[in-house]
Amino acid sequence: MTRSLRTSGTSRTLLRTATTTAALSALTLLACGIAPTAGAEDTVRTVNPSGLGPTGPWFRLQETTPDRDPGIQEVSPKPDPVHLNGSLRLAIGAGEQAQAAHYFNSTWTPEPMQPLLDAGISYWAYTATEGSSVTNIGANLQLPASCGGFTTLSFEPGSNTDVEGEALKPDTWQKYRFTAESVMRTSRAVAGVPAGGDAPLSHFIAECEGAYGVIANVGRLGDTKGTLNTYVDNITADGTAWDFAVTGKATAALTVPEEIEAGDGPRPADASYTDPEDGPQYPGIGTRLTLKGPAGLQADQLTVMSEGAEVPLTKGTDGTLTGELRTNLRAGGTLEPGGKAGAAFTLAAAEGAPTGPLDVTTELTVTIAGVDGPQRTGVSATDRTLITAEDVEPSPSPSPTRTHHPKPKPSDGGHGGGGHWGGGHGNGSGGHGNGGNGGGGNGGGNGPMPEGPVDAGDGSTALTGGGSTGLSGTALAAGAAGLLAAAGAALGGLRTVRRRRG
Repeated sequence: MTRSLRTSGTSRTLLRTATTTAALSALTLLACGIAPTAGAEDTVRTVNPSGLGPTGPWFRLQETTPDRDPGIQEVSPKPDPVHLNGSLRLAIGAGEQAQAAHYFNSTWTPEPMQPLLDAGISYWAYTATEGSSVTNIGANLQLPASCGGFTTLSFEPGSNTDVEGEALKPDTWQKYRFTAESVMRTSRAVAGVPAGGDAPLSHFIAECEGAYGVIANVGRLGDTKGTLNTYVDNITADGTAWDFAVTGKATAALTVPEEIEAGDGPRPADASYTDPEDGPQYPGIGTRLTLKGPAGLQADQLTVMSEGAEVPLTKGTDGTLTGELRTNLRAGGTLEPGGKAGAAFTLAAAEGAPTGPLDVTTELTVTIAGVDGPQRTGVSATDRTLITAEDVEPSPSPSPTRTHHPKPKPSDGGHGGGGHWGGGHGNGSGGHGNGGNGGGGNGGGNGPMPEGPVDAGDGSTALTGGGSTGLSGTALAAGAAGLLAAAGAALGGLRTVRRRRG
């Protein structure tokens, strides 16, 4: 049978020993890795690994007491659900105890608990199945208090519900908030409550002088061989929220094409992430894609493909398009410190899409147990491409490039025929005239003809010669008739000579 978590036996001497170094905390805040940032209600202070140790502002109590074997108190890369940058790990083995404490002031003066409760006391807690022999208990948040005598008042997740009214669930981040009805266990008999007894916080508020600080605690288990592995973060008290965080953070890079032609095929793009060795874990990774394009760009005018699947795009009120890419570590995996991950995808614009600059942003997301939906990490990169109009093929130029010319016709006359066979060639009017008895024929030659390509009248282009060297079909026919006439005259002459001789 598993017994409940035993309350801390921290003594006044132990706390006073720890406060000898707490006095330095106000002077060494920045030197210890504490970076204050403004919050909506509480001041957020980041506790890096150097801020958990002998100089504070958070202390490992087991470093100052020899009666307990120390467990593990360290700033871990496991991300909390608020800042996603790490958390405080408290883990114990058999007979061990792990505690990290912060004190409200260095004068060992208790602060009244009602104002503390009114300002808000809360924290996030996670009980890991891995490394735990029991999972129905978690890390306590204690108030070291003065109640007519010193005691520790422990808020135990196993005895209280979270802010959603849920009981403790292993492997899930849960937020707990102190209320007047919260069940508190006292380590000593005070205010009429026996040691190890429970009472509402309101009872102790009425009976006690105040609290000295807060302690995140995993005490010794009833099972002497039991183990417990837990994480806590965002411990809020006295107006300050303490964010435990590693020092590194992942970086992002993005490459997109210089331009995307509307109506053309997809163009490749690539997002990548690099987590340094001192960075946090990024569980259940994904990529949030944001597209901010020309006015009027619609979701159905862009196509995004990731690992063979189309990415649904949602248009916001400001015209921005968003979607979720598959990330190759491989969606659902954990990006560990020192690791890399990426998301390859393609972009295509539809025919008729508006043209202009398209800003592309990719942001690493994570999945945190206990928190709905992918969580944005702020690890992002932005690049710009350009949507251009589709190329328009020019229409074929009409074949005639000059003014239409009719088919050329020869000028007056062709080849003149006549005369007897002994005559030479006489020049006709610009043409070749065949003449008898040395006399030229009376045929007129071809006139000048236009040069270069002309419309042949049937959609084709004809080349023509020019001047006296160009012979038309009519001129060639006339020349042939002249030659036949000359041959006939010669044959008649030969017959006459034969009759005379005979």
